[in-house]
Amino acid sequence: MNEQIKGEPGETSALQVVDRSSEPDRPASLFRTLSMTTAAVVLSVVVTGMVAQRGEIRFTGVLNAEVSRLSAPADGIVEWMEVKPGQIVLPGTELFIIRDTQLEERIRKTKLTLDGFRIDLAAAAARAELEIQQRTTALDSEAFDTELTLTGLLQQQFQHNFESTALGDYIDLFDALASTEIPPVDLKLLAMPDKSQDFERLRAMIERSEVENSLEALQTRIDLCEARLKELRDAIDSLPTRVEAAHRIPVIQASIDSTTAQLQELQSLEAERMVNSPIYGMAGVLRVQELEVVSEGDLLVEIFDRDREFVSVSLPMSLVARLEAGQEVTLHFPNDEERHGKIDSIPPQLMAEQSGPASEATFPVKVVSIGKPWPTLPIGSALEVSIED
Repeated sequence: MNEQIKGEPGETSALQVVDRSSEPDRPASLFRTLSMTTAAVVLSVVVTGMVAQRGEIRFTGVLNAEVSRLSAPADGIVEWMEVKPGQIVLPGTELFIIRDTQLEERIRKTKLTLDGFRIDLAAAAARAELEIQQRTTALDSEAFDTELTLTGLLQQQFQHNFESTALGDYIDLFDALASTEIPPVDLKLLAMPDKSQDFERLRAMIERSEVENSLEALQTRIDLCEARLKELRDAIDSLPTRVEAAHRIPVIQASIDSTTAQLQELQSLEAERMVNSPIYGMAGVLRVQELEVVSEGDLLVEIFDRDREFVSVSLPMSLVARLEAGQEVTLHFPNDEERHGKIDSIPPQLMAEQSGPASEATFPVKVVSIGKPWPTLPIGSALEVSIED
């Protein structure tokens, strides 16, 4: 047996190799196991992050808001202020008191102006009254003379009418005698012993014609006197109005009325003018300090409207074709808070904000709030905006 086992040298080596290959493997080392486990975990995290971020691009945006600018309501001094930068204010919150230092001076000047107008009115009224008296006296005198003339003309008219009527009756008598057969002796009863009937009738007709002509002339003069008398009476009645207008009394009175209304308005104002917040928002940088002199319209502070917040973000020009108004985006606030917004609008004409050899040109986009309210952060805070790729 031993001899057979020994045999040839080559055969003995083969048997040994067979025997070694049939031995069991040794266990792996601890270091090798830990290395493999760590590599698997890292690879899993990387793959998970790549999957989670696949399909969206993030850009840095800035929180902003619509602004209400509060200005000084009048010239004066900032007597009191109860607001600080970054302070949250409510509608109606008292922020400033502006003391109108010029109100009393304006009232004083307005009173002086009013007194001046009243002096002018008194002087103009005195001059107008004197002129009215003088001109009224002259008009009354002329009217009196015209009335006397008219009275005389009316008396003459009455007398001429009487003469015309008497002559007419006299002529009618001759006509009646001529148409009847009365003995000539009866004419003596008419006191016409020395004149013939025809002569007397002709004389009466001539006298009547002269009287009627005189009546026509008298009537013309009477009409002129009556018209002139009416003009004088109208002139007397309208004289005060015309004289007052000539002395600018209505203009001065209108100035008095206007200045009086202005004075009443100034007197109704208070020297202290309160400035309140018109909205719910956050106060920005203060433009004034207490006891500072301000002019009407000077900016006091800007209030950022918390109900109208938005995010300003600059996007590459290459994204223009993939964006549209109303498109929803995700906002990543600090402390891992996520909110949603939408693109307010896409400008119809894009103006590049920046360009250069190392950076792509960008354009501004405004993102407004939708859904859950955004966290309260200082205006100007940075956050990330995710847009689907």
